[in-house]
Amino acid sequence: MRRTHAAHPPSAITVTTDVVFDTGAEALPLFPHWRTCIGGGRTAEALRGRFQEHLGMVQRDMPFSYLRMHGVFHEDMMVYRESGGRPVLNWQYVDMVYDHWLSVGIRPFVEIGFMPYELASGDETVFWWQGNITPPRDWARWEWLVRSFVEHVIERYGLEEVQRWYFEVWNEPNLAVFWKDADFSAYMALYERTARTIKDVDSSLKVGGPATSGAGEAAGQAPWGRPFLLECRRRSLPIDFFSTHPYPTIHSVDLVGQGDMTWDGPDRLGVDLRGARDLLAATGFSTLERHYTEWSSSPSSRDLVHDTAFMAPFIVRNNWLARGLADSLAFWTVSDIFEENRLGDAPFHGGFGLVNAQSLKKAAYHGYRLLSRLGSRELASGENYAATVRDDGALAVLLWNYRHYRGGPSRSLVQHHRTLGGPDTGEVYELFEPGGTEHFRLRVSGMSGAVRAQTTRFDREHGSVYDAWLAIGAPSHIRPADLEVLRARMEPEERTECVPAHDGPFEYSVAVEPHGVTLIELSCPGSAAKLTDAIELF
Repeated sequence: MRRTHAAHPPSAITVTTDVVFDTGAEALPLFPHWRTCIGGGRTAEALRGRFQEHLGMVQRDMPFSYLRMHGVFHEDMMVYRESGGRPVLNWQYVDMVYDHWLSVGIRPFVEIGFMPYELASGDETVFWWQGNITPPRDWARWEWLVRSFVEHVIERYGLEEVQRWYFEVWNEPNLAVFWKDADFSAYMALYERTARTIKDVDSSLKVGGPATSGAGEAAGQAPWGRPFLLECRRRSLPIDFFSTHPYPTIHSVDLVGQGDMTWDGPDRLGVDLRGARDLLAATGFSTLERHYTEWSSSPSSRDLVHDTAFMAPFIVRNNWLARGLADSLAFWTVSDIFEENRLGDAPFHGGFGLVNAQSLKKAAYHGYRLLSRLGSRELASGENYAATVRDDGALAVLLWNYRHYRGGPSRSLVQHHRTLGGPDTGEVYELFEPGGTEHFRLRVSGMSGAVRAQTTRFDREHGSVYDAWLAIGAPSHIRPADLEVLRARMEPEERTECVPAHDGPFEYSVAVEPHGVTLIELSCPGSAAKLTDAIELF
């Protein structure tokens, strides 16, 4: 018998805040780092038709420039084997993956790894799919493999194309689960040999690292950051970008799928990114590109928060406040077609994806989609709004009602919610600070005649497919009839109206619920819209 879940009760709390700003200054160019890169599990998963469907959805609605996945040299890609003591290479699966990516407008952000079994020095592995984490038993053959790989993709796609790719050496080597004994010296040997080999093929190719996990480390201090950069300086090693993974948690991995995490304060991402910026400046690498090649609310693929409406304002708020501090901040991941702990046992199990296995768009999907509709110039912003101007003069104003985990910004909270199989998966919302509706009033001058106002509203009642799933009883198996219901409820509410602009500033009001994000797009035919007076929260 299926349980039904009552809709969450509306809060009686009203937030009252006034925000006033001067928009007389020229709008500033906006670099949308959130559109640079996204992650996607292991490379062989990209051969799956359903994964390709999900990537196509993402690229149609909010195209990213790069995709990063583990295991391009893993056994299931069948790249490397030995016959009679001699190495044999097979690029067919690699070609299938990269051909598809390029066909949908996304380039590889290549993570070099894991170790092919027949080239590995040991048997230690990670994940259900057993990626080998040991150094090569023969460094000359490793260098030959890397060189052959780079030469192959240049031959297939052309040097001009591959010059736009990135080559990152390994994944999270500071954790013993990903690199044998978390041996820094051994990693530096791997980095040096790999980076020099890539540059030997063509000096313009972009290589970097160390791709370390920031979760669980001291805030603002990228693991291995300082020693890695100092070693690159001392040895004159090639490096074009610095990478690390700024997960805002204390527990760094969750390989057994418990789903329990400890969160830091709401500003942890900014602390980490400013810390990396300062580190690069202090070590003489201030001009390096900064790529944060994995990021989410936690590094657990069984964290139910990943399915909730919370993720939309989490993504919007953090990306907006991080502008100017990153060249990319790669959300982990495109899809719940993801097998580090096997495929999740239920349709919503806390998976990383923007899209679940049944192709249902999760809250994170809508967070990125709304971000992608911002304009190219920043007009004004605050703690919970961003006002931008598009090239055609229209305004795109994003508003959010973010509720952080319970506890102050200097405290952390252990998540004790039950994973699926508990009595009520809806209890996950109890993790967050209580709060009420936030009311916004836009006051806009420079508009005349009929103003076209398009409002896109996401919250628990409008577009949160996880909440819709709870409402039909959180079934462990989604029947075709259920799927149709969920598809109908997985989209935000959209409303378009024409509002006359009278003398004085044009005013427009909207309410945003907790865990909600609303986009307002304003345009006025024949007039360049300009937000000049204020946004008031009342």
